[in-house]
Amino acid sequence: MALITIFTPTYNRAHLLRDAYESLCNLDFNPNQSFEWLIVDDGSTDNTEEVVNGFIQEGKIPIRYFKKPNGGKHTAINLGAKEAKGELFWILDSDDSL
Repeated sequence: MALITIFTPTYNRAHLLRDAYESLCNLDFNPNQSFEWLIVDDGSTDNTEEVVNGFIQEGKIPIRYFKKPNGGKHTAINLGAKEAKGELFWILDSDDSL
């Protein structure tokens, strides 16, 4: 089990996700034992799913992706909290980096 779930709710923000992804890849500890990146796509109509699937295929960090019908950020957060496997839950918005 991951110690931390780093959670990103997103909606039509494919163009911003790479910076968040790269910042997670560059963290200075073993990501496979320390965290999971959980992304909930709140019904995006851009290429968010394609971008995230590209990250997943790279295999650099553990990523879980869920796409749901648009219902607002609060519903994406609720799904993220439900699906989180980490003991701790950290929200990293799509335009943030660590």
